[in-house]
Amino acid sequence: MLSLGAAPTPYHVYDGYGAFVGSVANLSAVQRLLRDDQMQAVQTTEGRALLGVWICNFLDASLGPHHELQFSIFVSQTKIDDLSSHPLNLLNIMTTRPDIQMMCHGLWNTTPLAVAYNRELLNLNARLSSSEIEYDDEQFKFRITDPATGSLICEGKFNKPGKASLRASFSLLGRMGLRQARRVNQQPWLGLQIVNPVTRLVPNNRAAQSFAKNDADRLRYFDPRTDSIVLKDTPYALLQFEPQFVQHMQGFKFVYLRPEGA
Repeated sequence: MLSLGAAPTPYHVYDGYGAFVGSVANLSAVQRLLRDDQMQAVQTTEGRALLGVWICNFLDASLGPHHELQFSIFVSQTKIDDLSSHPLNLLNIMTTRPDIQMMCHGLWNTTPLAVAYNRELLNLNARLSSSEIEYDDEQFKFRITDPATGSLICEGKFNKPGKASLRASFSLLGRMGLRQARRVNQQPWLGLQIVNPVTRLVPNNRAAQSFAKNDADRLRYFDPRTDSIVLKDTPYALLQFEPQFVQHMQGFKFVYLRPEGA
């Protein structure tokens, strides 16, 4: 039971599409965002933090259709500062480093039910948004705003989402190695632990298990000549955000279990 009434659990996305933007950011600025948490930001050998942005249209979900904007900070319980600064290494560590977890630090959804579920059951700092997401073979365009004030939260566009980059695909294969890539491809789901931030109501970081599967992935390097992402009315606009790649996901399926101890 939520404040808005009954809702099914666990959280399921049965079909959707979206984009995952992998980036690096200013380490000191990210550490300030984590000052109340028991987790540490992992960092590359160049002293940059790892950050991910998810822009998703969930067409069919247990909470009904809705959009999601998520800012993820990659964290660990112990200091990790030896990660390669290769632009695609974030995708590699998501499948090979169980000691690194993804913290869902900032979250916006387009329905009150999704916001209530994420806040009250998953301990996430979810807020209500209005958003437009347009997608075809030529462009992936999005604009997310605050429905109360109309102020811009995030907007952008990515070119050619329907076409994978062979250079990026082979580069990721080189990072993972053939054996690890084959193992990942043979898995029915990609498992990933997601951590909630410390909030006034939840004074500790709790891990929740999630599982994801895409019918199709198309990976491209971020190209500032044709791609853009602008962050405005969020604390993430001050992180010296530097996108490195965009992973386009189609036929997105997702399960998010309740946090440990919840």
